[in-house]
Amino acid sequence: MPVQLRERNVVQKDWRKVQLRIALCYPSTYRVGMTSLAIHLLYILFNQHPDVACERAFHVPGEPAQSLESGQLLSKFDVVAFSLQFENDFVNAVEMLQQSGISPLAADRKRPWVVAGGPCVIANPFPMLPFVDIFQIGDIEPVYQELLNALLEANSQTDFDSSLGPHFFLPERMTVQRAFVKDLDAAFHPTCQILPDPPYPPELEPIFGQSLLAEISRGCDRRCDFCLTTYQCNPRRERSLSTLTHIVEEGTDCTGVDKVALLASGFTDHSDLKELLAGIVSKGKQLSVPSLRADVSDTDIFKSIYEGGQRTLTFAPEAGSEQLRTVIGKAIPDDTFKQIFSEALAAGFNQFKLYFMIGLPTETDHDIQAIQQFCVNLLELSDRRHRLHVSVAPFIPKPHTPYQWVGLTPLNTLKKRLRHLQRLRRYGRIQLDLPNPRWAVIQAALSRGTSEIAPLLNSVARKPTRTAGTWFQTAKGLDLNLETLATADYSTEVHFPWDRIDVGTKRNTLLRQFSKLEQS
Repeated sequence: MPVQLRERNVVQKDWRKVQLRIALCYPSTYRVGMTSLAIHLLYILFNQHPDVACERAFHVPGEPAQSLESGQLLSKFDVVAFSLQFENDFVNAVEMLQQSGISPLAADRKRPWVVAGGPCVIANPFPMLPFVDIFQIGDIEPVYQELLNALLEANSQTDFDSSLGPHFFLPERMTVQRAFVKDLDAAFHPTCQILPDPPYPPELEPIFGQSLLAEISRGCDRRCDFCLTTYQCNPRRERSLSTLTHIVEEGTDCTGVDKVALLASGFTDHSDLKELLAGIVSKGKQLSVPSLRADVSDTDIFKSIYEGGQRTLTFAPEAGSEQLRTVIGKAIPDDTFKQIFSEALAAGFNQFKLYFMIGLPTETDHDIQAIQQFCVNLLELSDRRHRLHVSVAPFIPKPHTPYQWVGLTPLNTLKKRLRHLQRLRRYGRIQLDLPNPRWAVIQAALSRGTSEIAPLLNSVARKPTRTAGTWFQTAKGLDLNLETLATADYSTEVHFPWDRIDVGTKRNTLLRQFSKLEQS
């Protein structure tokens, strides 16, 4: 990615006039990173401080990371701050340190300080524990001033224990609490977001294109047992219609775009969703919306989405059979999916994306067959103009969920079930995306991993190429068996390292939900 990229709303500060220089790093591509609202939020919050200069950097395989604003290497900054959204990005973060000439291990490093936050950190920071000086747990808005003050005043890493409160996880601390925004209306939302100025290569196009990102709610209270968001981001909070209207108006003016990408986990649960969508399209704006629940009750929502220019609707049945959906906490009947699909067709939509998981707890071959039948049943409601994009991913057990005690389905079983789903390719109107299940093993090992995974991350980060085979071979050389780590089932008597992190959900709550799985 070229360092000199023309962008709107970039903040340029004179390093000679600030005390603290922060490299805000997203350990993936520019395209993915600039589609993350977290990057826009952190960038503006940090740069609001008069004594702080915050610049962005992204992962470029095999190359030293340079900030976009000044082209400086990460080693020139006082702080390197990572937003960790996905477990597979852990190794990219380590590589970014290595390639910049920074010792990745905190024990061997005095400066820069390395800070990390994001969903993966809230869930389980332990695979990254040897590399990071400070983990920020939970929402950033209530604690960013505290973090900046501590970084500005500290002379050494030991100063952080006295200057940082209970929402920051340090290696020597036994417990930590999730920081929590109670009122989203009162929380800062970035409106003058950065967007690249055309022309630029396709690989730099943000995922939603030239769009304003607008978070309408945070968390989800549906309690699907496999879902990390519902257990580490509760209770669900939403922004009011008036606040969102202001964000959209100010944001589209500041960015100069005519498209709004709405962000939320429980998108269709927003109290004023119908009015919000209608208000956006009435002003001539385009829309991009996330996955919809199939039990959405107001078809006017479809009309607004269609009028806003979106032609593909996304649903996440997760499982093909009603029985398995009930087990995992997503009890939506087949007839409800058929009804909502028919209503979407009537509204004019002709493309649909469906997300399924395989390897869910209690899953049988019948449930895999049900995925195929589910898709065929929807095809029968439509005609040759309509297309289904079916995406399948293995279930990954997550900390702080009722399924944290359940291991990944064995690799051979996953391969068998994926072979069965290949039959969907017979249908010309179905586009099928199937994963390499070996990557699921890697992700699952990282998801519930401990600091014993750190040497693997450090070694893999030094490899010139990183295929799934690279991970397995490197792990073997370190006497680690990735599949054993990934597929391990744990007794409910086991206490995990991440139990030290209070995300707001009690252990007994998880145990009660897990007991329902054992009874099913």
